[in-house]
Amino acid sequence: MRYLRRLVWYIASRLFILLILLGVLTVTFYYAMNATNIYVIIKDGMARRAQVIMMNASVSSLDQYFTAAWIERDESLQSAVSGTGPYQNVSVTGFDHRISLKRVWCWSWEDSATATVTERIPSIDGKSVNGSVPAWPEGTYTMLLTRESGNWKIRNITAAEQTTP
Repeated sequence: MRYLRRLVWYIASRLFILLILLGVLTVTFYYAMNATNIYVIIKDGMARRAQVIMMNASVSSLDQYFTAAWIERDESLQSAVSGTGPYQNVSVTGFDHRISLKRVWCWSWEDSATATVTERIPSIDGKSVNGSVPAWPEGTYTMLLTRESGNWKIRNITAAEQTTP
């Protein structure tokens, strides 16, 4: 009887360790999957936002990256749409958009995440009426993302530090 109890205890303890290991692997997998999806949304969304602001692209293309409430609150977008933005008298043909993801945090069981990114556009190709193309403000941003119907969207952007080169 003593040997049977030891055998059962040995098997149970090893199963418990295996379950803990599988749990950690599952959480890590979902964290990595969410972090990758968040990076893609931030990279593509911020590039599309810059395209809307500088090249007068359609604002409706931002719906897949940003929440509708954020699109309405974004001052840069609203000034570009209203025709008062710094790129209204500029014919931009292209730009080099760069995003650097510094930090991302998302629990695999929650529908919200935070990320810290640095955005910069080192070169803008275009022509201006007055000869110089305005520089894009470089900066570090804290972003709040939310998952809506299984898709991540940027819900809020807060400038942590912003500089103009």
